[in-house]
Amino acid sequence: MAGREKIDILIMRGAGRVGRYHVAAGWLRAVWLTPLCLTLLLALAAGIAWRLREANSRLSRRVEALAGEREGVGERLLRLENIEKILRSKDATELETLLASVNPDNPGWWKPQTEERKSTPESKEREAVKPDLSKLLARLDSNQAGVDNLRAKVEGRKLQLNFDLSNLSPQSTLSGRGEVALIGNDASLTTLKADRDELSFQIQRFKQIAANLSLPSKYDAKDIYGLRLTILDPAGKSVYSQIFPLAKE
Repeated sequence: MAGREKIDILIMRGAGRVGRYHVAAGWLRAVWLTPLCLTLLLALAAGIAWRLREANSRLSRRVEALAGEREGVGERLLRLENIEKILRSKDATELETLLASVNPDNPGWWKPQTEERKSTPESKEREAVKPDLSKLLARLDSNQAGVDNLRAKVEGRKLQLNFDLSNLSPQSTLSGRGEVALIGNDASLTTLKADRDELSFQIQRFKQIAANLSLPSKYDAKDIYGLRLTILDPAGKSVYSQIFPLAKE
């Protein structure tokens, strides 16, 4: 049978006798298959060891990452506990310090910011002073000057003003100057500039006054409620003041 096959091996030693051995075929197969199996087992063991080493390395890195995350979570929890203590203490100084630490580059980020307006000559001219209405609408008449037939009209960028000025004490000369101020719909007051001779006067009884006054830049007729006419004596003291609404076209 094939399982009982034997192989004859002859061994010759020089001039000596020849040795003859009978070896089963299975033993011979075992002789060359055993190293092959051992080699395969070693390769398999090496592959498994490499895989286990890689898995162990990944596991170590994961453990280190989890440890770092645990430390970070611990720091955040500690910070939250400190924040809670500060909030419960209601200490203004500590609260300001806490808020400033959120943005070190801008510690005052949490404070309300007021918008700074850039002032230009035009904006200053456009912005009107908002006085007390009791003073703005107050009427003054010292019985020295009288104003009649006042007519005011906006033409382009000019205010055309005409009125009759009377001296209520003809036994003495009335002299001085007039002053005109615009009253806006928002109760603002803006004084108009005039040539010195236009509103200056020196009369015994009566004079017709005519003046062309330039409106402030970017000031529209629709923004004007009226005008306030003031008569001043040579010392700059008011002897007459009255509000005149501006007729709307």
